[in-house]
Amino acid sequence: MAGEHGEGVGRCILVGLHMDGVGKDLLRWALCEAARRGDRVVAVHIYRKSDLCKMNTLKLIRTLDEYLAEYESLCSKKEVVLVGRVTPGSSIQKELVKEAKLCAAMVVVLGANKKYSFGGPTCLAKYCAKKLPPTTTVVAIQNGKPVFVREAPKLPLEPKPVLRTVLHPSVGLEPKVIIPNPNRSARSMDFDSESRCDAAAGSATKSFDDATKAAAAAGVTLEQRLGWPLLRRANAAAAASVPAASVAKEHEPRKQSVVQWVMSLPRRTALPESPEPRAAAGLAPELKALLDGGGGARCRWFRYEELYDSTNHFSAENLIGNGGNSRVYRGSLACGQQVAIKLSKASAEASKDFLREVDIITKLQHSRIVPLIGVCVEGPNLISVYSYLPRGSLEDNLHGERSKPAMSWENRYKAALGIAEALCYVHSGGARPVIHRDVKSSNILLTEEFEPQLSDFGLAIWAPTNPTSLTHSDVVGTFGYLAPEYFMYGKVTDKVDVYALGVVLLELLSGRKPISGDGSSPKGQESLVMWATPVLSSGDISELLDPRLDVEHDEAEVKRMATAACLCLRRSARLRPPISQVLSILRGESAASIADPSGAAEMDCLDDEAYPAANVRSHLDLALLDVDDSESISSTEHSSGLSPLEEYLRERWSRSSSFD
Repeated sequence: MAGEHGEGVGRCILVGLHMDGVGKDLLRWALCEAARRGDRVVAVHIYRKSDLCKMNTLKLIRTLDEYLAEYESLCSKKEVVLVGRVTPGSSIQKELVKEAKLCAAMVVVLGANKKYSFGGPTCLAKYCAKKLPPTTTVVAIQNGKPVFVREAPKLPLEPKPVLRTVLHPSVGLEPKVIIPNPNRSARSMDFDSESRCDAAAGSATKSFDDATKAAAAAGVTLEQRLGWPLLRRANAAAAASVPAASVAKEHEPRKQSVVQWVMSLPRRTALPESPEPRAAAGLAPELKALLDGGGGARCRWFRYEELYDSTNHFSAENLIGNGGNSRVYRGSLACGQQVAIKLSKASAEASKDFLREVDIITKLQHSRIVPLIGVCVEGPNLISVYSYLPRGSLEDNLHGERSKPAMSWENRYKAALGIAEALCYVHSGGARPVIHRDVKSSNILLTEEFEPQLSDFGLAIWAPTNPTSLTHSDVVGTFGYLAPEYFMYGKVTDKVDVYALGVVLLELLSGRKPISGDGSSPKGQESLVMWATPVLSSGDISELLDPRLDVEHDEAEVKRMATAACLCLRRSARLRPPISQVLSILRGESAASIADPSGAAEMDCLDDEAYPAANVRSHLDLALLDVDDSESISSTEHSSGLSPLEEYLRERWSRSSSFD
């Protein structure tokens, strides 16, 4: 029946259940009769908020964990992934339809109604069959037998490539998720964010393998498939390095904790023991051809020895920035010019990124962009040389050692205007549009006169010439600044820079960090966007202002900046204004208000269907893994005190570097 549909493709089977004996029979039927090797079975328990008086959410998670644990051996035997979700909802039938759509479920298994006043025992299944697409099989089970079946067409249809085709619907959504693991200690459930991430990582191990097999069967490369990108590359690298003898053990029951498994994966920031000199050797002539072709008229070729001497042999006292794959040193050239020297180790990927960065930044000539002075490729080293700005970054002047005394409003507004000008040029002022992808306060450097300059184009890409978005399987950037559509789906347009600028504007207004995990903010207000959104909606802008600000600030400028921030932070990318309009608002050339009479706010909410997890809470759940200064990779040294899993996730999620 259901097992014949979509042969060779790892499907999602959703089971709606109550945690009782009937639910166990329903789940066993789904595992034994409907599921086959490579499928993912999602057990969904829907509860009403009134139920929380009897049992809190954490207890529900633990209860479902224990409830599903007895199926561990059956799932291992059948090579099926089983995950559980608990989610609130006042209407069970509507929530089940919503969950099935979010999961891209190809089979939905439901129980028959015991108590019903109308519609009969199969009314729930019939409702779901009516609301779900015909490609979804809907089955109602009573006493271990199907009493209602709506078959999907028996065609080799490939499921729609959405987030859930690679990872189960746990990450970043409000419903809590767990994976049954009888060996897991109670301590691993102490914190919501940790339990969700442990669950996500454990499920991703199996789901990734399923997705890889499905992609191979369909003739689709891994990079073409959409979905949660967090563990994709790590799994691919690990799979390539596993000897054939160990393949037989792939489907054995897990004998280690999720944290142990995560720590066994290759670390993004670990430099290879033996760099790839051939990658650098092949890059040098290509880079020289690029510079000689007119792309680098103001960019010179440095000798390694010259840069080595200018930084006192790349000494620790000259280290001013430490990024995911690179370090930044302060140096002094023979002519006396102060420079920032970014040193990276060569690899196939790093060389490709380095060439793209040089290609982009040499074509961007603007006073608001930190100029590239020169480059050097020698042996395993990839080096770029930039102007050095001794006042440091906007982040340091707002939140760091330079924040006392507090940055004046005049200089804050100057920074807002300057970065909007820089992004306006980046998006539309050059020969080709560019998307920066890592706009943040630590990548905004300040001159002695507090004139801002945008830096670090290590993650920048050429924008598409048509209005469609790009989809990137490897989401890079910094927590707290990532736009919802990029954070969840890898969708990239210039609107990701607009969203990040909105976060920077909030930083300038409030003096708060994007993510405050040091206890300085009340619980529930750790996210700057989460805290500011209701304040902006209320219209009382005074609550946004940094209490350290001088009293002589221009209220018209404050209102403009708050309005621009509000527009930039719309969840829906298509409703965010282009950066040129943001600049006009900041300059006072165009009128706009936080109040949205055009109904854009309502349309923004409707986009939750397109981006179901695009909400502030989703950002905070994972962003809090990257607290304090770790969300800005510009820190030279840090002692985070995070768990190994959190450290691993943090390193994989920000590979850029800054020099401040």
